[in-house]
Amino acid sequence: MSQSPAVDEPLTRAQAWTRYWSSGVQHSCPGSFAANYTGRIGDFWKSVFEALPSDARVLDACCGNAPMSQMLLDSDYGARVARVDAVDAAEVAPQWLDAASESVRARFVLHAGADVAALPLDDATFDLCMSQYGIEYVGEAAFRECGRVLRPGGRLAAVLHHVDALPVRIAHEECAHIDFLLEDDGLLARAQTLIEPLASAATAEGRDALRSDAAANAARGAFNEALRAIKERVAGARYPDALIEQREYLMQLLAAVPDIGAQAGQQHLDDMRDALRAARLRQQELPPAALDEAGVRALVDAFGGRIDRLDPLHFENGEIAGWALVATRA
Repeated sequence: MSQSPAVDEPLTRAQAWTRYWSSGVQHSCPGSFAANYTGRIGDFWKSVFEALPSDARVLDACCGNAPMSQMLLDSDYGARVARVDAVDAAEVAPQWLDAASESVRARFVLHAGADVAALPLDDATFDLCMSQYGIEYVGEAAFRECGRVLRPGGRLAAVLHHVDALPVRIAHEECAHIDFLLEDDGLLARAQTLIEPLASAATAEGRDALRSDAAANAARGAFNEALRAIKERVAGARYPDALIEQREYLMQLLAAVPDIGAQAGQQHLDDMRDALRAARLRQQELPPAALDEAGVRALVDAFGGRIDRLDPLHFENGEIAGWALVATRA
């Protein structure tokens, strides 16, 4: 895990993603999508894996915590795989490897901190390049590199962000929610004014003093106003998860301040701001990476092959999840 930058120092893209993957999450989309590897998306990947040859070499591009590699190696088709090379620009460390069998660990090679636009891999090496919500962020250079390392007849299979997909709409809204939380007079700023008063409430003497502390009472009133504003925003939001989660975490933090003290409380609040800024950076990348059909075809042109399948995939609720793409290297 990379060292966290100072509060006033902007996060880089790689740092934001490293921090995200270090939490152990398995997918990159905002919101909670257990269906990212099941349902119709799972059926898509099953059809891809069914066509693998024996002793296949597989590239997992923009792998994150490599759930695709795990899914393949643990599947009925995993025995066909000689080796999976998983590549990501972030310093990822998949936790599932700890419980993996010796056979799986022996056939999995992680290239953390590697650029998918300049793969550290030989030409014409792989039978399959796979990616889910990943290589479209990098663009033509990643598709060109996948084409370079695939053998003639090798396939590129990917689930790509779609311009009309549910994750794109959620990303737009959650960016706005994060901006609202981080406003100069927003919920976190109002909470900060309560840290010192709440720390003094650790003693009976401190609690007595707070009752007549006009500044502390004003801070509490301002915080309650911010809570009411959050409640109204939640009521009007289509995707309020970020607001609800941050509000609950903040209330737990403030309740703990009398026990943990002002310094620790301030550090937790700073960490919360940092995490929100990192989430904002990640999610603001998603909409520009989302593709219409012409955009997908342009990337396949860079790849250098023919399209065998290109159609929208849907979540079980009918919402668009992304593009299903399979292309064969010339």
